[in-house]
Amino acid sequence: MRQLAISLLGPFEVMLDDEPVTQFRSDTSRALLAYLAMHCGVALRRDLVAALLWPEQTDAGARRNLRMALSRLRDAIGDREGAHPFLEATRQTIRLVGDDRCTVDVQSVRKALDATSECPHERLEACETCAPRLRMVADLYRGDLLAGFALDSVSFEEWVVVERENLHWQALEALYALASYHEGQGAYEQALACARRQVELEPWRETAHRQWMRALAFSGHRGAALAQYDTCCKILAEELGVEPEAETATLYEEIRTGALVPPAMVRSERAQV
Repeated sequence: MRQLAISLLGPFEVMLDDEPVTQFRSDTSRALLAYLAMHCGVALRRDLVAALLWPEQTDAGARRNLRMALSRLRDAIGDREGAHPFLEATRQTIRLVGDDRCTVDVQSVRKALDATSECPHERLEACETCAPRLRMVADLYRGDLLAGFALDSVSFEEWVVVERENLHWQALEALYALASYHEGQGAYEQALACARRQVELEPWRETAHRQWMRALAFSGHRGAALAQYDTCCKILAEELGVEPEAETATLYEEIRTGALVPPAMVRSERAQV
């Protein structure tokens, strides 16, 4: 049975049976698939989808354009072939199937994050059950939603901005929790990688800079940790016109004076007492 994989985090990508789908005849067909994929398994009203993609058209014109975009989309993903199409359409609704034949990176991220929210842990940063879920989110988040994609529709672009910001923030929080988890386990290289990724996504994120500094210091790279503080200061000054928070400055002093102690060493000293 055919498999459709849709990647919306980062550049828009579609794979059909492990082969890239590139024969989209219009950006509206791509936008249509992206919107359906974000609501995978849900039957969406045709009139609402048409109004989203063609807000300046009359109702009749928008619905006509939707029929054309849907037809082109079927051609692009070979949906006219076989007995089990990916797209299900009625006179009133359109739906992208939500079964095992179709995978969407955003949906996978949402499921992983929902599972972490429902987990009865005391602290996400220390939960071994949730750590693999956080890794999945980190791996799937290649970049912001539909990066580099634009459509001549104010309504669609406004929808993308809201969804993009929500997913961006959720990815940063997941990376922060994962970095904290690795730090607690003494896996400083992994913690450093998660901190770096946060800074790539949001250069002025001080919490990530602090994780970066601690990971370097705990790994024995005190000079690099102090240099990272200087980098943080420069970014904050250039991007926001502010100085580092007191917590960041305090961390710098602890690293400079050698007062910063790895969590594992603190736990060991407490156990001996």
